[in-house]
Amino acid sequence: MIPIWKQFQEHIATRLHPICPRARSTKGSGNQGEHGDVNNDVDLCIECKQRNTKDVTIKKDVWDKLCSEIPLHSKRIPMYALENKDKKRWAVLDLDDFLDIYIAYWQFTKGSD
Repeated sequence: MIPIWKQFQEHIATRLHPICPRARSTKGSGNQGEHGDVNNDVDLCIECKQRNTKDVTIKKDVWDKLCSEIPLHSKRIPMYALENKDKKRWAVLDLDDFLDIYIAYWQFTKGSD
């Protein structure tokens, strides 16, 4: 039986497959030379936390560790993925990163009208 936390990581990897077919859960949940919990080629550094509770908490020390693993001047974007016991899922991004992504998306979709 696959642990729930591993299922969450594999869910994210599978969701990335349309843009990154090689996305996969990292070996040892990111502790064997790979950064983050989901290996991908689309510049996301993803840390996954699955909780067996209704509420989830954003832990600053986890966010800080995730951000510290990204080299300076890298294009990689840190993403803190959370899942609660009801399989409700959230992605936490730095506000400026989110707005940069959303503005680019908005400009791209409006430019195609």
